[in-house]
Amino acid sequence: MNKHFKLKKVLICIAAVLGGVLVLVTVIYINIKNFTVKRMQSADGQEVYLMGTFHTNHFDTISNYSFEEMLNAIENIDPDVIFIEAREENYEQYGVVDGPVDMCITYCYCQDNDIPVEMIDYWKVDNDNYKRNTTTDDRDDHIHQKIIEKLKLYDNKKVLVICGFGHLYPQVNRLLAEGMVKEKLPHISSLFKSDDKEFKYPSSVNEVWEQRAFFYAYTYPESIQEDETINDEVKAQWPIDENHSFYDSQIKYCDLFSANQLYR
Repeated sequence: MNKHFKLKKVLICIAAVLGGVLVLVTVIYINIKNFTVKRMQSADGQEVYLMGTFHTNHFDTISNYSFEEMLNAIENIDPDVIFIEAREENYEQYGVVDGPVDMCITYCYCQDNDIPVEMIDYWKVDNDNYKRNTTTDDRDDHIHQKIIEKLKLYDNKKVLVICGFGHLYPQVNRLLAEGMVKEKLPHISSLFKSDDKEFKYPSSVNEVWEQRAFFYAYTYPESIQEDETINDEVKAQWPIDENHSFYDSQIKYCDLFSANQLYR
């Protein structure tokens, strides 16, 4: 009898723990967006916001964070300048915004609203450190360095740094190490809300996205294949899109943009 009672007690405890975990996970999921924006201030009073985004996962309802909400947050933060996760050298050389889809959408929003844009991403294809679609300490160190350099160009300006969510906390920690302090954001959930206006993607998003698709399907792989310093193993990760499968898969997003459709 005593043994049966102990077993029942253990099962009740396990059920309570699992129930608590389920409630916690549900609360986090419902409020996931609230964990994606941070506000910091430098010693001289410069206000810096950081926003972590979900790239193509914004197109999925399960992410509970749409591109409409992302753009609402940008509008409500009302920054003087926006830094995005894209590589400046490719923009200068090829005129392409080579970051993920949320960066291209943000860039186009800035174009529509006369907001200056700076590009802070870093990664390169080489034989030593390259791994495709990865986030490393070295990459975050370079991104941080670019952020610090570009912050100096915008003294007394409100800066919004937009990067993939995987970069958010590494960048927050690096800015804290620089002496910045975190500030509480009251009513953070209101950042993602709008005044019920009809959602539309920025006007130039199709053109900017098509340029990016072409760049990664053809231009960039061709440059890698022609680079004699890169070995065959790395080159194999960057085949030229001869059957146009990658290009076509990317261009499909233009259908969503044209229809102002949030989800795929």
